[in-house]
Amino acid sequence: MSDTLSFSQSIKSSAFVPRKSLGQNFLVDQRMIARMVRACEFSRSDTVLEIGPGQGALTFIILPQVQQIIAVETDARLAEQLILTQPPDKLKVIHKDFLKYDFSDLTPPLKLVGNLPYYISTPIMLRFLEQRKIFTDFHFTVQLEFGKRLVASPGTKDYSSLTCFVNYFTEPTLLFHIPNSAFRPAPKIKSCFMRLKVRPQPLVRVNDEPFFLNLVRLSFLQRRKMLINTLSSLNTRTQLTTAFEKASIPLNARAEELTVEQFGSLANQLTKLHSAGNKSESDTCLLMDG
Repeated sequence: MSDTLSFSQSIKSSAFVPRKSLGQNFLVDQRMIARMVRACEFSRSDTVLEIGPGQGALTFIILPQVQQIIAVETDARLAEQLILTQPPDKLKVIHKDFLKYDFSDLTPPLKLVGNLPYYISTPIMLRFLEQRKIFTDFHFTVQLEFGKRLVASPGTKDYSSLTCFVNYFTEPTLLFHIPNSAFRPAPKIKSCFMRLKVRPQPLVRVNDEPFFLNLVRLSFLQRRKMLINTLSSLNTRTQLTTAFEKASIPLNARAEELTVEQFGSLANQLTKLHSAGNKSESDTCLLMDG
């Protein structure tokens, strides 16, 4: 099947049965939808990439406010329904699993909006961070528990490597909660709407970004273990002790206690001591949640 679907018989909304396997919970509260669109602050010149447009609850409100929407929908039934509604120059509908979508066809800058399926929120978020340079900001509906992780503070249970990655590349804001009654079918879990504004430059300057990302990822694999022990595979104990001291980090510190800035400082100290034989991995490989 082609990525861009041909015109076909529309599926009536009343006959549509949401697929639980795809995490389909459709926004139906018009006041909440309007509030979400206002928060996005769209302009007439914007091109918007929308993930999982569903039945177009956000799509049709956003469309008059922007230049174009590129809507990526994994459900063929919904994609066919949407493509019948607007001229293709205004609304381009792509039938594709978003995690397999080819970003190379997109012309920056773009804004991104979406209702993230809760069961794959993390891989979708990491995919966006990898492709962040083509976006100005992201606006997402996500599970409240997931949203809290993105804005968590060091020393809290929600703080993780994902928190660090998101804050390193973007400025995340939890804008407001969304009641379960705003969806059909109503999910059992709470939701929220978030903005991630892409930083012009990362939060902290590091000498070797792949090494920094790998260090953060490794650090949270055993988040409550003393960090100097968790990172034993990166450098010798002597080198780690020296790096910790120069970065002003206590030797008994744990990953969940360090700020992104402290991770950056530690990474910079370690790269100065790092042996030439150690390998740096790519951005894509390292953005894995711990």
